[in-house]
Amino acid sequence: MNIKVIKNTSRELELEIEGEGHTLCNPLREILFEDDHLTFAGYSVPHPLTRSSQFIVRTDGKAKAINVFRKAAKKLIDRTEELRSEFQKALKAA
Repeated sequence: MNIKVIKNTSRELELEIEGEGHTLCNPLREILFEDDHLTFAGYSVPHPLTRSSQFIVRTDGKAKAINVFRKAAKKLIDRTEELRSEFQKALKAA
């Protein structure tokens, strides 16, 4: 994965994420919607064979877009770890 910052202002963050598609972007977008300061979060995968995504985050200005994105990325990591842990418990119990 390689991330290129296209635009970074206090209210808007635009990224190109190489090597990732819907599998990463959709859960990240869903978590972003949990933030009260978010006004828009979206992504596009211009072509499925390129494995590159465009991601945009906009806020109301009360929180910086990059901080909202960082917070969402951390939540995604935490939830993934929780899933892994619960899966390991279920395997041991089976």
